[in-house]
Amino acid sequence: MMRLDQQPSVLLMEDFPLVGMDLSDNLEQAGYRVLGPVATAAEALSLLERETPTLAIIGIALTDKLCAELVRALRQRGVAFLVHSGYGQDEPLADAFGDAPWIIKPAPPGDVVSVLGELSLAAAPASQEAAAAAPARLVEQNAVRANPLIRKLESFAPLSAEDRTLLEQICASPRLVPPHTDLVREGDKPDGVFLVLSGFACRHKLRANGSRQINAYLLPGDLCDLDVALLEEMDHTITTLSACKVVRLAPELVADLLLHHPRIARALRKSQLVDEATLREWLMNVGRRSAIERLAHLFCEVLLRLRAVGLATESSCELPLTQVDLADTTGITSVHVNRSLRELRRRGLIELEGGRLKILDYARLRALAEFRANYLHLGDQAAA
Repeated sequence: MMRLDQQPSVLLMEDFPLVGMDLSDNLEQAGYRVLGPVATAAEALSLLERETPTLAIIGIALTDKLCAELVRALRQRGVAFLVHSGYGQDEPLADAFGDAPWIIKPAPPGDVVSVLGELSLAAAPASQEAAAAAPARLVEQNAVRANPLIRKLESFAPLSAEDRTLLEQICASPRLVPPHTDLVREGDKPDGVFLVLSGFACRHKLRANGSRQINAYLLPGDLCDLDVALLEEMDHTITTLSACKVVRLAPELVADLLLHHPRIARALRKSQLVDEATLREWLMNVGRRSAIERLAHLFCEVLLRLRAVGLATESSCELPLTQVDLADTTGITSVHVNRSLRELRRRGLIELEGGRLKILDYARLRALAEFRANYLHLGDQAAA
């Protein structure tokens, strides 16, 4: 068991008592030691005088006159923080918080804890003692193995050491984006290509009545619309489904990769072909498979895609999706999703709990879905 002094601590600032209690419970269940909750910046500053937390959540009124002083105090102590507020990040009040992760209230406590976890990883010291003692070459190799973009592109074309170094540089400064955040909206003018390094995002379309159809999942290593700069405006929206680490590639950088780095260009073009093939398979899923078959097919696909970039075991992977997300993906109601998941469990095919999917019998699940992985073009990686 972790000792108290080893637990990461969170300074929780929340001016709604019930929200504070709920968040505090969720944070403790996730393994954090909670300082607070406190309802004002003055109380938070007083706590900071006694103890420096690992992380902080600012959920108090941004109109509090001491908020700016609080932000300065956190930064002086090197405390990473996120903002949990009813105000939008485009409000003038938000300027004092810089590029801190921002979650709009009301948000599920699990989403806040998830973003905090990503923030913790992003704020971790860049050089730990073990890494400092390791040979530089080994550290570099490990970084390449851990990079989902490199792993994905190398499955499509061989890359040189120079190619891998360039891709590592491109991925070096990701931005932490909270769940349910639009990266770009339908009607916006495209301003670069988004690269997802962690988490789940999606492409989707909205009807006037608010109903949504998800057209694609964007998983770690995926690029959002390689040639999007050719368009005058976006014809769909790209949104994070979970907390994500994202890099925006300027159109000039994408053009340079395609023009002057032929191995990378070949891999990117093949990746785009796979995106188109996946869309065709999703159309087949929605148009010609039953509800339970649609979910079975989707689960087989996500497992293989995450396994290809080193983010899944042989039979399990993260699946940070709600039943509403699954419904909007498969074109059925969330009630029908619930029934279908119960049936998949009853047949002993899957377990789905706490945002993690475990496939108990891949062969039977694949047979149920008539899943053929040829459209993913993963070669030997698709072998079951």
